Amino acid sequence: MTKFPLFIILLYFLPITSFAEYEDNHRMIPIETFKDRFTMGELIAISTAYSNDSYIHDAVSKLERMNSVDLDSELIKKDVNYLTSKSILSQNRARDILK
Repeated sequence: MTKFPLFIILLYFLPITSFAEYEDNHRMIPIETFKDRFTMGELIAISTAYSNDSYIHDAVSKLERMNSVDLDSELIKKDVNYLTSKSILSQNRARDILK
């Protein structure tokens, strides 16, 4: 009778998962948690810009329809970067919000 090393036996019974499956491992948080990451001053600045800036208006409208936010989403990163470009957020605050 041939003896198999334990790890070969375990490989037979354990599911094999490729690394490609982990590429889409996103960091999802509830929308309320995302909103809580902004200071009151930042929220006021966003609210003020909401009526005058169509990009911010569209971004806020999209967020209102969401239940959760993917912090790794290119769209969310783009929106936060836009707020930085408008001096609503500093680079450090943008980084903290996307942590």
